[in-house]
Amino acid sequence: MPSLPSLNSRLTRVLLLGGGGFLGLHIGRRLRQQPDLLTIVGPPRAQLDLVQATPSAWDSLIAAARPDIVINAAGRVSGSPQELFDGNMLIVSGLLSSLNRLQLRPWLVHVGSAAEYGVTAPDRPVSEDMPCHPVGPYGVGKLAATQLILEALHWDTARGVVLRVFNPVGAGQSGATLPGHAASVLREAVRQRSDTVSFGDLASRRDYVDVRDVARAAVFAARMGQRSEESLPPAFPLPAVLNVGSGQARPSCDVVTGLADLAGFVGRITETAPSSPRSDTVQCQRADIARLGALGWSPHYTFEDALHDLWNHPSLLDWDAPGAVPVSHLSAVSTAAASSSSASKESVHEQSRV
Repeated sequence: MPSLPSLNSRLTRVLLLGGGGFLGLHIGRRLRQQPDLLTIVGPPRAQLDLVQATPSAWDSLIAAARPDIVINAAGRVSGSPQELFDGNMLIVSGLLSSLNRLQLRPWLVHVGSAAEYGVTAPDRPVSEDMPCHPVGPYGVGKLAATQLILEALHWDTARGVVLRVFNPVGAGQSGATLPGHAASVLREAVRQRSDTVSFGDLASRRDYVDVRDVARAAVFAARMGQRSEESLPPAFPLPAVLNVGSGQARPSCDVVTGLADLAGFVGRITETAPSSPRSDTVQCQRADIARLGALGWSPHYTFEDALHDLWNHPSLLDWDAPGAVPVSHLSAVSTAAASSSSASKESVHEQSRV
């Protein structure tokens, strides 16, 4: 395994886009545990909608932040097909255009999705080199965003990496996903003392990864921009796309039964509710994480850890989120302003990992 060179402390200003979303909250929390990184959180959608942002608004945001690193966790996960496409592709288009106008080349970490792959062979892990055939507008939009970044990397107008995240699970997950929905249904069943809960078809197999591992991977990828590519062996250039997952495929029913155990629910679990169209189409996905592993990253949390975190923390981590501020004040935001309220056993554990 090649060893990466020492970090260069020059790259310290990190602009996080989408810091109020599920993944963004966890990435922001992880960033604040890095004493050498100054975290700047982009404004919330209500203040600046990056999909609708004008070129001047984009330029003001980037110029105020003056980032050495940009982590893009912004995007839409629900809405009409057009909203899903625009909400993922136009943000990346606006970001890249602004960087070109300002003639800036920060290191980019774009949070992509396994939905970009679409249907894959059930008996083999999905590698980054496999062709992408997304089956829904969300995957199409995410793939379009990735392709914009890969084109910019090809023409050397940008620097960075795309993380294709598989199925994250953890604290604050919304009901738009199976884990978040299952937790919500089971909480209500326990409250109502129901003896039956119903879901759609739970036969699909997915690569479920703890969202804290996704956050670790995002920070790990950010630090790749602080390393010298020239010092790597010629046969081992920094990759453009990296899978982030657990490397295992689990039946979706394990999510429901695992949460039912945590809830103390002993009733019947049926599969008579309508199924998600995406789940019906993509029956199995498992990430090949060898490429990211060769760089020195590996998952540290178990499937059970992820379910436990989801069950015990149903709300978004707004109590522990870096606060977004107006564009005019972005340059003043610092990780030093974050309190040590998250210095729990978990944070000590995480700081010792990567």
